[in-house]
Amino acid sequence: MTRTAAKTHLLIIGLYLVLSLALTHPLVLYFTTHVPGSATWAFDEYTFLWNMWWFKYSVFDLQTNPLYSSFIFYPLGISLVLYTYQLHNALLSVPLQPFLSLATINNVLLIGSLTLSGYGTFLLLEYVLSTGKETSPTTKQCRGLAAFLGGIVYAFTASRFVYLALGHYNFASNHWIPFYALYVIKTIHEPRAKNALWAGVFLTLTLSCEMTYGIFLAVFTIVYLLFTGREKILNTQFAKRLGLLAITFLLTYSPMLYFAFKEMLYGGYTLEGWGDALKLSTDLLGFFTPTRLHPLWGDNWVRELRAVVEGTARFSDVNTVFVGYVTLLLAIFALFKYRQALKVWGVVALTSAILSLGPLLQINGQYLFDLDGLLTEAKVTFPMPFALLHYLPIANANRAPNRFSVIMTLALAVMVGYAAFWILNRAPSKSLYVCCVLFLTTLSFEHLSIPLPLTDARTPEICYQIGAEPGHFAILQLPMGWRNSFGTLGSERTQAQYYQAAHHKPIISGNISRNPAFKFEYFRRISPLKSITALELYKEIDAATRERDKVLAPELMYLYDVRYLLILPPIPGRLPYADTMTRTVDYALEVLPLEPEPVYDRDGVLAYRVVQPLPRTDFVIDFGLEETEMYRGEGWSWNEEIGGVSANWATAHQARVFIPLRQEGDYKLTLAALPFSYQGVPPQKVQVTMNGHPVSELSLTANWAPYEVDIPSTVIRYGLNELTLHFSHLASPQDVLPESSDQRALAVAVDYVKFEQVNASPEGSSE
Repeated sequence: MTRTAAKTHLLIIGLYLVLSLALTHPLVLYFTTHVPGSATWAFDEYTFLWNMWWFKYSVFDLQTNPLYSSFIFYPLGISLVLYTYQLHNALLSVPLQPFLSLATINNVLLIGSLTLSGYGTFLLLEYVLSTGKETSPTTKQCRGLAAFLGGIVYAFTASRFVYLALGHYNFASNHWIPFYALYVIKTIHEPRAKNALWAGVFLTLTLSCEMTYGIFLAVFTIVYLLFTGREKILNTQFAKRLGLLAITFLLTYSPMLYFAFKEMLYGGYTLEGWGDALKLSTDLLGFFTPTRLHPLWGDNWVRELRAVVEGTARFSDVNTVFVGYVTLLLAIFALFKYRQALKVWGVVALTSAILSLGPLLQINGQYLFDLDGLLTEAKVTFPMPFALLHYLPIANANRAPNRFSVIMTLALAVMVGYAAFWILNRAPSKSLYVCCVLFLTTLSFEHLSIPLPLTDARTPEICYQIGAEPGHFAILQLPMGWRNSFGTLGSERTQAQYYQAAHHKPIISGNISRNPAFKFEYFRRISPLKSITALELYKEIDAATRERDKVLAPELMYLYDVRYLLILPPIPGRLPYADTMTRTVDYALEVLPLEPEPVYDRDGVLAYRVVQPLPRTDFVIDFGLEETEMYRGEGWSWNEEIGGVSANWATAHQARVFIPLRQEGDYKLTLAALPFSYQGVPPQKVQVTMNGHPVSELSLTANWAPYEVDIPSTVIRYGLNELTLHFSHLASPQDVLPESSDQRALAVAVDYVKFEQVNASPEGSSE
């Protein structure tokens, strides 16, 4: 690249940067304190701020795996492998976090994403325009201006701003897609191996922003190959280049692929059903309906979000796929003028648009049609091609069809670039820049989304005060809830999870993309937590439950070592907490063991200190009872009577038990257990581990019996401990016992677990 060309490219990047700052107004005015998002929505924006903090904190402070967190869904912890992690931004944030706030880093990366989206499309268009056979006189200047305008279409489409306003930063960060498309096209048309290498690298970068982009790029690659590279598929050199692309991708992305496939196979959950695929589909009229963010054609954004939640909106979901009238007209014009060159891009745009319509055609919010009374007893639906993807492994991981629009938008941007090239090439030289400004104005205006909604990323001061307090303990916060991509338990607020970046303490609640069912079921079984979430969701608590919660709440606070109750103020219009905050807080203050006066009361934020009982030297968990549900983690079946005692069957190869210990020293563990027995069963072996450290292996007899294990102080930690039992085998009663219909896989039944201190530390308790 010559010096003149380099200056031109720097100018182009600078222009996209200026436009990125202008078209996200008023973000530039609140760059260090606010982030794009909507307070009446799900606070998804704070997912990504938390991601950046957790990645750095887990790797550099805790020296643990960043793809797992024990700081949310406490005490269970949660895998982050299939989480919307956006590892790309998490990695880039690491060297910046010592110097900038998470909000500032986030905004820098988002503006950078918009800028790179435009520049990548500019490079793509410069390449495809230069390889076309244009009979009219072409100039480098016209090609550059046309490529710049195409970048405007892709970078500043209305859907990008809607995703920013919803806090879906992973789907607003699609800036590497044009670079991938460019180098795939170069790989097809040019013999140089480096193009395949770059395509593999950009594929990895794209998937590091969002894994489901891989499905979109697979569709793009297949369509492009079918229409432009069919004759080359059997060519040895071309096959080598495609192989090099695949190998480069696998080498650079293999760690995440390994963990993702392992999680899907052994994580304890599968992606069943359609999820929200029907709701998250593009409505046919949505293509031609400006988004609610447009300052003239839009409407009240907050009211629209409430209508979507309540099911009263025009469309089933927030409209994210407005094509744009000028954009569409220019794309159609280009198709007529460059039929041969743009055939593949037209097919890419049409394929992506059809897939974005989801499994059933929806028109103006309807997907059931009576065809003017043609059918008197039923209504019909129109299945769409997206339904086929549901039955393809991996491809069915994408439950949001409307996101296919990202590839459609790129194809439209290319076609708009061709249209602009044709028009500018024929415009008088004196009016060239006037035409360019006119194109820029109209294309930007129809997708305008000003003012962009922002949320306040400043953290309450109490979080920093708690963070300065030594020790590893937990925080209980209101609103309290758990959320994944398919639903919530209680009233979840991811913004409060982001506050963890200031206090560095585990929280009981949390937000995740996908999780095993038990991660919700565990908290649903614990009466005080179940009551609080019920109150948040407008339900009532009877007197008997209230009294039981008063008894169990101190035990729960002791188990988790909860030191503070943090109460956040309601946000007007953000339901249900805006309606139920008072009743929920009153209940928590009534049943939890708290100091009478708050230790913090400012700007609507309250914090109460939890009163912890004196440390215990002995601790017994009686299995099979509702009040001990809180102590049993994964691997246990329901409460029942087994051999005359209340007990629980272990139904997995390993089962966890949570043990609160506040005294240093050696302990004796007594485990009352009964192995599942049947004719020919081998002896059941049980390996006992404490906090991940093996301490003993037991061989169980055929009857109920107590087993003693010495637990040295070296494997005990202050506060919450994890006792894990590993079983040598399991069997299903229906397979090994006559006339049994029990389908569970059973290993060992446990009656009780008892810890007794046998050698107290002379210093007593310690953290």
